[in-house]
Amino acid sequence: MIKEGQVVELLIRCEEITGQRLEQVRGNLSRAETRSAAIWELLALDASTELGTVEYEPHADGSPDIRVTLPSGEKVWIEVAFLYPRFWKEERQSFEVSQWLREEAKKRGIDGFKISCRFDGVASRSGFIRKLPRQQEKNEFLKSELVSSFFSQVSANKSEKSSFIHPDYTLAVVYSPESNGGGGGGLVQEAPKHYKEHALYRIVKTKARQHDVSGVRLLCIGTDQSNALSDFVAPNVVTPANALHYAFKETSAISGVITVSIESRVQGISGTTRDARAKIYYNENAKVHPSSPDKEVISKLNFNRWKYHYPLTKYDTPSNGMSRKLGGKLTVSTSNKGGTLKIPSTMLLEVLAGRISLNQEYDLSISHLLSGDYRITSSSLESGSPESGEAPRIVFEFELDFDAVFERTRPSKQGDSGGSV
Repeated sequence: MIKEGQVVELLIRCEEITGQRLEQVRGNLSRAETRSAAIWELLALDASTELGTVEYEPHADGSPDIRVTLPSGEKVWIEVAFLYPRFWKEERQSFEVSQWLREEAKKRGIDGFKISCRFDGVASRSGFIRKLPRQQEKNEFLKSELVSSFFSQVSANKSEKSSFIHPDYTLAVVYSPESNGGGGGGLVQEAPKHYKEHALYRIVKTKARQHDVSGVRLLCIGTDQSNALSDFVAPNVVTPANALHYAFKETSAISGVITVSIESRVQGISGTTRDARAKIYYNENAKVHPSSPDKEVISKLNFNRWKYHYPLTKYDTPSNGMSRKLGGKLTVSTSNKGGTLKIPSTMLLEVLAGRISLNQEYDLSISHLLSGDYRITSSSLESGSPESGEAPRIVFEFELDFDAVFERTRPSKQGDSGGSV
């Protein structure tokens, strides 16, 4: 999802668009369990502005989230929904159990990163459901004979591989002496074998009953956490297209569904990037269909106006610092008489607070400008780009300090060992 600094700007823009203070959205942003859904609603509202004139919840007695007046004059309703993993509580507990085991390993003088867990599950129509010890059962689980014996065995011979499969939980634990990264995995939990268990089928059926409005009505369903929008979850599972096929057969209230999956992708030598991929499915059984020209306009919805970062879970808030703020690039340019340093304002605050250093954060040589032989002649503020995740930058202009009369170090030249002047 996007960072807190971006959300602030996005919220301001959306309130300007709608001409109202979005109190409910603000309240949802303050709680971890509803934060991602609230951000997605703002992103969908912002994207809708490219289609035409936008109204937010125009009916006081209840309506879909957004009404857009297209260039053709037709009004289109857009109901927004966000998909969290169906079994997010089990996913969270899986993480907790892994942490318990690594902490226990550390107490016993064992490298916790050599411990890995595999989480299986009990087969059901919705997938493979994990069974794990609850938070209040932590001490009982770690003190059990099976777990204690495992750690005793590892402590006695750290060069030998050791493992166990828990008889009461869908959990297997392995100690690998050659491992350095921990790791783990397991069966995909949300892998529905029946269309009625698929998240898209369930949400279409639910939303179809919520409002009774005339005109084209679309659902805009996004996620950066659930695999329900993927065609490649596990073998022989219901796909998004299959689930929507059955949902459309059973409702005429929904004209179509827009699915948006925010995913990480490898992008050449530049590393990993996150972007949104949208698909539109129209319901042939709908009471109202958009015209072909209107479909063309709707297809131009752009959900990549903002730079995406990491998912925001339902149970955690990112810690203070750069993980919540806008970042950006530090750049240095030099000339015969001096140079220019541009640094994101958020990064400068972290440097001033002593939490990071410039050399640690950036692989750039700026030591000559900070050597003491240069002075700052001017500074200015350069606008940032919230959509791109970039903070405003402070621009410092440096000039060689010609007024200095004591010795100063001169830059080394090729074949020169350096010296003083």
